[in-house]
Amino acid sequence: MEYGYLAIFAGCLLEGEALVVLGGFFAYHHTMHLPIVALAAFAGTMISDIGWFMLGRYSSDKFLHRWAILRYISRHSVNIAGKRPRLLSFFFRFMYGFRILIPFSLGKTSMTTNTYLAYNALGILLWVAVYAGIGYSFASTIEVFFGRMKHIELVIGLVILGIGAAFIAGHHLAEKALARVAKD
Repeated sequence: MEYGYLAIFAGCLLEGEALVVLGGFFAYHHTMHLPIVALAAFAGTMISDIGWFMLGRYSSDKFLHRWAILRYISRHSVNIAGKRPRLLSFFFRFMYGFRILIPFSLGKTSMTTNTYLAYNALGILLWVAVYAGIGYSFASTIEVFFGRMKHIELVIGLVILGIGAAFIAGHHLAEKALARVAKD
């Protein structure tokens, strides 16, 4: 697991659930340390969210007009984000497929950067705890049902990673479909 923490950090810059779950799984088997998994996931997620929020905050209308899909999505999401920005900034990590759009849209609202950072940090802490806990619990459940299976840990980890990759691929296909709808 020489680069495991770095992989979790980098994966959380985009989506991250599968890698956080996998980190929890490996932490149960003492291949990784759960607090460091949580720290890597928190840092990657926070940096990504701040980046998208700031892009939304400081991007000009020229930026939005350059890409039709951003213009279309931004128009609708800013209306939604403006209604309950604190609640949204806390819970949006659990809304699969909206992790770029929501911080970007919240950046377009009147919400202060400090308020966003505070609520988002709390939301990320909850998100990391839930997904790392799922991985840790999943590993312990497998052990209870099948006993110690050191020889198939890698296979199980790859299956979890494959499921995560399938979710990410589905997300990107949905974005492409939305882009086609926006053009029409």
